[in-house]
Amino acid sequence: MRKSNKVGRKAGRWVTMKGLIAFLFLWVPLEALQAGTLLRRIHVDHAFRYQGKEEWEIVIHGNDGDPDLDPNETVMVVFDRPLPNEGGRARRPASEQWDFLGVEGNEDVWIIPQNFTPLIWPGWRSEGAFASYYNDDPRMGFSAPFVGISVESVSYSGLGAGHYSMWSNQTGGITKVWITTADGISEDDVYYFSSGHSHTNQGFSDPGVYRVDYRAAGFLANDGGDPPVGTRLATSQLQSFYYAVGTYAEWKATYFEPHELVGESASDPVPEATHHTGDGDRDGLPLLLEYAFNLSPVESDYQVLTPDSGEGGLPLVRLDESSAQPRLVIEYLRRRAEGTPRLSYFPEFSSTLDSGWEEAVGETVFPIDSIWERVVAVDAISENADEVRFGRVRVELR
Repeated sequence: MRKSNKVGRKAGRWVTMKGLIAFLFLWVPLEALQAGTLLRRIHVDHAFRYQGKEEWEIVIHGNDGDPDLDPNETVMVVFDRPLPNEGGRARRPASEQWDFLGVEGNEDVWIIPQNFTPLIWPGWRSEGAFASYYNDDPRMGFSAPFVGISVESVSYSGLGAGHYSMWSNQTGGITKVWITTADGISEDDVYYFSSGHSHTNQGFSDPGVYRVDYRAAGFLANDGGDPPVGTRLATSQLQSFYYAVGTYAEWKATYFEPHELVGESASDPVPEATHHTGDGDRDGLPLLLEYAFNLSPVESDYQVLTPDSGEGGLPLVRLDESSAQPRLVIEYLRRRAEGTPRLSYFPEFSSTLDSGWEEAVGETVFPIDSIWERVVAVDAISENADEVRFGRVRVELR
């Protein structure tokens, strides 16, 4: 994608994208155009309701009078800010007992906590007349009307490995691991509970979108023995639940249906519309650029930033002739670090489009709000009045 024009004294403009490097923002409230329902600060439950006659209803149960939601149309958001009061990001302890999280010691991991949080707090709920039986799983070893929630697949869209885990904090400081995909998925990846309602920790190894496919199972009767053996196993249909971890994932979930955010199966690629190079709105701008410069990925809105007041658009490259020696400047919008966009912006200048790109020699920052700021970056003063200069903003997602 090459676009260049001359401004004033042979100045040019160059906007490119290479890999996960991009150049370009538009201000749209996150609630405005979302395709699915985004849950950010609410207590809900993954609810598995046995209706009888082999029928199950699976919903996201709303507590405190909130309505139930369809898991296929809902995304639970984990903020990329510090646990527990601002978001879900934590530092993994160095001890090897935490290897199940799928990240190295002292690296970041994202957690939905077992204990109460004012942010997204999804629990587990079972409803139905389930029979008590002796569960010989080494993590259990007693009789109760257990319901097991198994994970059968995890699909992921992001830059990392996308491992999912679930564990409980037990009395005496014991950590009971129920599910971990860091070593693959097996029949051991099951969470058992018997109270009808409970909470666990859920872990995500990397920012991105996760679709976790669960299946519930419980016995409807037992043999009356001591200990009792379960009979008449009732098994639910497979149900997907979606989680958006981090700002970029949340932004994508704002515009696209949950099923568009990840591949149809764990082995399928991310749909083109939500891949970082995708251009579903056909405006010539890859998805990463739309995110980086706050443009809409679902409407054709290619535009250059209006100087001083624009709330979205590609970087404006212009000649500043306000001083005795004119020089090139780039004016652009930038996501503030406080919003953890995981983006790095590099305003650069060069005398050729092919190489020799140099960092700006200075910049002036004008805060707009808690998410955005306006930046004016300046080129070095050239002693050659006839030199052609080009400007660009290089953006990296990390």
